[in-house]
Amino acid sequence: MRKSQPFKHPYKWIVVCLMLAASVNFVGFAAQPKDVSIKVDGQTINLKTRALTVQGALEEAGVVLQKADGYDVVGSEKFSDGATIEVVRAMPVKVWKGGRTTEYTIGRKTVRDVLNAVGVDYKGYQVYPGLDTEVTPDMTIRILSPKDKLTTETREIPYQVEMRNNDDLPRGRQNVISAGQNGVEKVTYREVKVGDETVRQELHMEVVTEPVSEIVEVGTGNNLNMVETSRGFVRYRSAETFEASAYTMAEGSGTGLTSTGVVPYHGVVAVDPDVIPYGTRMYIPGYGFAVAADCGGAINGNTIDLYMEDYGDAMDWGRRDVTVYFL
Repeated sequence: MRKSQPFKHPYKWIVVCLMLAASVNFVGFAAQPKDVSIKVDGQTINLKTRALTVQGALEEAGVVLQKADGYDVVGSEKFSDGATIEVVRAMPVKVWKGGRTTEYTIGRKTVRDVLNAVGVDYKGYQVYPGLDTEVTPDMTIRILSPKDKLTTETREIPYQVEMRNNDDLPRGRQNVISAGQNGVEKVTYREVKVGDETVRQELHMEVVTEPVSEIVEVGTGNNLNMVETSRGFVRYRSAETFEASAYTMAEGSGTGLTSTGVVPYHGVVAVDPDVIPYGTRMYIPGYGFAVAADCGGAINGNTIDLYMEDYGDAMDWGRRDVTVYFL
């Protein structure tokens, strides 16, 4: 009688055991938790997952992919620990080839991905924009002949003028607050030979520098209450004619101070305080902005005395009638 020998070939069992061990190790490795980031709809979801596929991780995160949506594993083709999954929602994209434009709704990250997904052959052609360009909504991808010439040039973008009303400026007057500045845009053209002529087709325009608007204020004030000064137009409350003379430090009180106790400077006016109270601000054509801060024995009624730092200037001024604008 022949006896069976189940362990006659022990190496077979060794192989089986090794295979089982490898399977267990693989499943254990694949099931290790992974930290992944999912960028979708303007937000980032950080997820710890044991999913074996990107689709599984998206489902676990509650991200629903519509039929035309897509995704990209950023920086890697493998779904591994530390991966970033970028969901690309479907968007309208046009593809121009051979004079015909086809519209698609698709979610892909780059021009290459779109063309591959919709099955457009681009080998041997020029593709504009480039294959690695990130896709944007309403983009037109052009498949061009190798004979077509692409040129790029810059051109100015004219600035706009922004008008602002100013009640402190006489009606009808204009004053430039800040000058405008033209912007710059980069334009890409396709040049095609048609007979003896070269036809240019604008493919793309990109703003390099935004134009800066010119700001102009327009006077909407009452001209009767405005006076033009070295600082521009200034509103005044009333105006009156005075006889004005001039004096210097040598003709003052001798103390070096005005009657209000300040050191005189250009802009100090001696007044009759019963007519013009101390501290009154005024503008005097030919002299400038001034303040009532001094008095004198000969200054009565509608007479004023203007402080001058130079004796020659005082002599040149002499005595004259002026319109005093009270601010």
